[in-house]
Amino acid sequence: MITFNLNRIVILVLTVLIVSCKTETKSTSIDEAYKKELDSFQMEKDQSRKSSYLKLTGLFKLNDSITTFGRDSTNTFQLSLEDLPPTIATIFQTDSTLLFQAANGVVVKTANDSAVKTMPLYLDEYGSSVRLYHERLNWQVITRSNLRFLRVWDDKNPAINAFPGFDWFDLNPDLIFNAQFTYFKQPKEEMVKAEVDGQRSTSFIGQVVFMYDGEMHNLDVGANGFTMVSDITTGETTYGGGRYMYLNLPKQDSILRLDFNKLYNPPCAFSEFTTCIYPPRQNHLPFEVLAGETIRVIN
Repeated sequence: MITFNLNRIVILVLTVLIVSCKTETKSTSIDEAYKKELDSFQMEKDQSRKSSYLKLTGLFKLNDSITTFGRDSTNTFQLSLEDLPPTIATIFQTDSTLLFQAANGVVVKTANDSAVKTMPLYLDEYGSSVRLYHERLNWQVITRSNLRFLRVWDDKNPAINAFPGFDWFDLNPDLIFNAQFTYFKQPKEEMVKAEVDGQRSTSFIGQVVFMYDGEMHNLDVGANGFTMVSDITTGETTYGGGRYMYLNLPKQDSILRLDFNKLYNPPCAFSEFTTCIYPPRQNHLPFEVLAGETIRVIN
């Protein structure tokens, strides 16, 4: 037990020394090339929202047995959009199966343009079915905490052009770091707060450590570098549910660039039909992160 504790102390001291030495110099200066990089990042973020989350027009929990959706109020879920059929389709659900059936006279297609009348809806490893399409709409079944939902997109959703976008802090060179990333020996499963289902199990694969104002800080990191962050600005000048960023992870433990100028708002900041997860307690930073996207809407 003594040897184990001493080893932990040695590792901690070495980590502090490594991080202290390697984060004294910021990895990127605010030059014209960097400004162009961040401009492109922000534009790409806006474009991706217009092609995905801003098209969302519904999120409905499936009934245990039969779910219908369409324009009429007699459906389980009503989509109040012009030119839709009274009923588009029915989804039959049991504990182990999902069956889709298009309404009579309604043309439903797959992504490769094949017409569908009746088909089983198989769920992938994430609990999601294939997408199906009818004119301006498309939809799929998604799973959150073993609950199944029907998620619906509208290619002509007025929200696509109505949303003005969020403002960003001025680029902040003091919040760009060379940080130490270390993989966990085994992914760490943890329950975090979530939209729709309240809490959701989330996997963290490693931790990034950096120095700021003489103090060492760390963030748990998910698959593909997905990182959730909250800080002193959360709920004030930035979104109350925290912000997201992706880190470019190394193949093995090493130094990476941690750039808080690339923090962005989760989709629940601008769409009610999302299923966001929120930062775990250990990812709350005890200082103001005056970088990245704010909650201010562009005028």
